[in-house]
Amino acid sequence: MPDIRPFRALRYDLSSVGDAARVVAPPYDVIGAAQRRRLIDRHPANVVRLDVPMDEPGDEPDDRYRRAARTLAGWRSDGTLRKDPHPSVYVYEQTYRVPGTAVERTQRGFFARLRLEAFGPSSGVLPHERTMTGPKEDRYKLLRATGVNTSPVVGLFEDAAGTTGRRLATAADRLAEVDVTDDDGAVHRLWSVPADGEDASADLAAALITAASAGPVTIADGHHRYETALRYRDERRMTRSCEEDPAFDYLLMLFLESTGEALTVLPTHRLVTGLGGDAATLVERAAELFE
Repeated sequence: MPDIRPFRALRYDLSSVGDAARVVAPPYDVIGAAQRRRLIDRHPANVVRLDVPMDEPGDEPDDRYRRAARTLAGWRSDGTLRKDPHPSVYVYEQTYRVPGTAVERTQRGFFARLRLEAFGPSSGVLPHERTMTGPKEDRYKLLRATGVNTSPVVGLFEDAAGTTGRRLATAADRLAEVDVTDDDGAVHRLWSVPADGEDASADLAAALITAASAGPVTIADGHHRYETALRYRDERRMTRSCEEDPAFDYLLMLFLESTGEALTVLPTHRLVTGLGGDAATLVERAAELFE
């Protein structure tokens, strides 16, 4: 079964950066150079400077990753980013409109750290996607330079008891610590749930982790980053000192319960090429698997 634990998140100090909407960004793999520039113009501490480092004139190979590491170090030093005082899980809520429809949906999950394990028949972490060398090398160089997960992998789990949805709703029944509407109109909210006390919050955090740990977690998004994290872990283990429970043994993951509500499946931004005359057959056969 997967090993899931609370963690101390490295978060923006909103008293320093102001409106959180100015420092968030879309997923790294959909951001082009023009959008990256707009995000930095919005706020010089936008997370895109860490998550999507780009070459600048005169750069040596891989300078962009080292620049991201220096930026991260500077933000930690000047207080732009601060580590939470308590190990916690972080309840997350997203409200969005399904593209092309009038349907609005809200999904909830929680962030925690997952102990890395190799894929295999007995693994508690299951993949469903093949990966490509180029994206993995990019994420590896960034992780090696910064030593942090700049974006989460998304994992699905099943709660047969059906209690996770109610627990997440309970956590979300208070003023959100972060409340952001992005450029696509989706609303994102976040609540921390400390796991180290003796109150209801600790019980809630433990219950969420127990539910997600009861069966295997299936990666919904982030296969490249997961495999990259495995490579980084193995590299660090070769040179580690006697560090107990090192951070590189874990990965940041957003856990979503997959049976409590309908899943939204949208078209990918990737393209399939080289099908030739089989393209029509592909569409016809898809009806056997999808509605």
